[in-house]
Amino acid sequence: MSRSLFLPPEVGANLRRPPRGPLKRVNPQVLFSADALRRAWLKVKQAGGGPGVDGVSIARFEADLDANLRDLRRDLLRKRYRPQKVKRLLAPKRGQGLRPIALWTLRDKVVQRLVADCIAPYFEREFLDCSYGFRPGLSVKDAVAAVVDHRAANRRWVADIDIKDCFDSLDPKLMVRLVRRQVKARPILALIEAWLKAEVFNDLSGPQTPAGVSQGSIISPLLTNIYLHQVDLRLTRQKFHLVRYADDMVICCRRKQDAQQAMRAVADALNQVYLSLNPHKSRVVHFDQGFQFLGVFFLRNEYFFLKQ
Repeated sequence: MSRSLFLPPEVGANLRRPPRGPLKRVNPQVLFSADALRRAWLKVKQAGGGPGVDGVSIARFEADLDANLRDLRRDLLRKRYRPQKVKRLLAPKRGQGLRPIALWTLRDKVVQRLVADCIAPYFEREFLDCSYGFRPGLSVKDAVAAVVDHRAANRRWVADIDIKDCFDSLDPKLMVRLVRRQVKARPILALIEAWLKAEVFNDLSGPQTPAGVSQGSIISPLLTNIYLHQVDLRLTRQKFHLVRYADDMVICCRRKQDAQQAMRAVADALNQVYLSLNPHKSRVVHFDQGFQFLGVFFLRNEYFFLKQ
C-alpha cells in the first residue's frame, strides 16, 4: 500500500498521488520538517542564483547548513519567520526595455520552494492544456509545438498578446482569494501573504513598495499560473485556440476577423482580473508576416529559435 495514504496532505502531495479537495489543514511539524527543508534547499542550490539583500551566497549558507536549516525551522514553528527585504535589479528584456527581477534571500527561497512544492498539485489538477509555462513535464518546446499544430490546422492568423507590466500588476488581494480556493491551511496562506507584502529594498529616499508577485521569486511562476488561469478559462470557454506560457500568449485563428475578435476577448478577460493589454506590443499578424513567441520566430511554414 502506498505510503501517501498514511501521510498528511503536505507530504502526500509530493508523492504524485492526485489530491482530492482543497488543502484544508497542515501539520507544521511535518510541513516544516528537517527533511522537507533539506529537500527544498537541495532544489534551491541546484537552481543557483546570487545572494539576496543579506549577502549570503549558496556556498556561505551551505557552509553551516545544519544550523541554518535548524534556525529556519525554529522560526517557522514559532511563527517568528518574516521574509527579508527583496533586492530588485533591472535586467534587459529580449526586445527592448528593462524587466525588474527580484533577488530573495536563500532563507526565503527555501521556504518558497517548500510551499510551492506542497501546494502545486492542488492547482495542477485544475490548470488547462493551453498553459505550458513552469509546469511539470512541459517546456517551451511543447508550447512551440502547439503553435505549429495550430498552423498546420490552417489557423494562420494570430492574436499576438502582450500583457502590460504583468508581474507588477497582479492584484495581491485577488491573488490571495484565488489561492484560497484550493488552499485553506492558514500557515501556508500566512506565508504567501507575507511574501506578497515583503518590502523591496530601496537605498534611495522614497516610499517602500511591496514585492507582490515579483519575477525572480521561486513561487511567482505558480502564483502567476493561478492568476492567469482565470484568463485561460474565459478564453477557452469561447473556443479560442490559446497557447500561454506564463505571461506570453498567442491565439491562433483561421480568419483575420476571428483574431481581431480574440484580441477584444483577451482585453475583456484581462480587465476582469485588473490587467490590460500592452497596445504597443499586441497585434494581429499572419504567419506569412512573421512573429516572435518564446524566443522563436515563426515565418510562413518555418520557425527559428533565436539566440538568447
